[in-house]
Amino acid sequence: MRPLLSVVIPVLDEEPNLRPLVAELEGALPSVPGECEVIVVDDGSRDGSWPLLVELASTRPWLRALRFLTNRGQTAAMAAGIAAARGDLIGFLDADLQNDPHDLVKLVEPIVAGEADVVCGWRAKRQDAVGRTFASKIANFVIRNSLDSKLHDVGCTLKVFRRAYIEDVALFGEMHRFLPSYAKAQGARLTEMQVAHRPRNAGASKYGFERIGKVLIDLLTVKMLNQYGASPAYLFGKIALLFFVLGSAAFGLVAYRALILGRTQSTPMIFIMVLLYVTSLIALMSGLLAELNIRVLHQVGGQRAYKVVETIGFESEQPR
Repeated sequence: MRPLLSVVIPVLDEEPNLRPLVAELEGALPSVPGECEVIVVDDGSRDGSWPLLVELASTRPWLRALRFLTNRGQTAAMAAGIAAARGDLIGFLDADLQNDPHDLVKLVEPIVAGEADVVCGWRAKRQDAVGRTFASKIANFVIRNSLDSKLHDVGCTLKVFRRAYIEDVALFGEMHRFLPSYAKAQGARLTEMQVAHRPRNAGASKYGFERIGKVLIDLLTVKMLNQYGASPAYLFGKIALLFFVLGSAAFGLVAYRALILGRTQSTPMIFIMVLLYVTSLIALMSGLLAELNIRVLHQVGGQRAYKVVETIGFESEQPR
């Protein structure tokens, strides 16, 4: 029987936190109005996380896990968890104990009541270092305004989705944080709830300032996919048209100068005109190539960014 909720937890070298995390989940999940499963994705841990997961899952049928061959990043881990999930709802939770598993219950309630399709956690009172909190606020401001989003805390992992809105999404880069934007583009109703945030007591944070550049690049990708994902030729066509119009204006100035004013000597405007026309042609061809790539993607499909080498609790079926 399909569970109501599948909770996906990416793990990377979190051995000290796993036992208390599972204990908290055991206390929290019975309050969810339906059956639950937990899918832990070991993202190539080098400590004792996987042997401990094997031990914990041996006496807990609701706990399943899979292990990557090597570290592939949080986005790949979440993609693997989505592919393995069986629940009608899919939730996400960090393994560092900074999120409170009991908050999953209140995030599920609006979806079960039919009031929302996606509920996102908002760490209104963050317990991180000042530098990380400040950088997060800047990133949230940029993302919120770029994607016309109402969310205060895009980076909070604690979220719950109706599976229909994210089960077919292709995740890569650092794009897991944009899942609500993707779901919204599919017509999902989004809401946000304040959740608890606790200091990290064990292990080390895996996220630093070097991720900011990756996030900004993925932000541009998401914005383009949301607006022109079905036909990128439209976007490049608009760019090509703009440069063609500018090139034509430059051609008009060159023609006016030569035919009306009688000035036939060389002018930089000729070079500008040619450059604009060439840019227009390049943009048009780029759009056509992007369109072909999109068609191939839809018809053939992409390659997974991860390799699963070991699983726990998948006796009757193997994760995709």
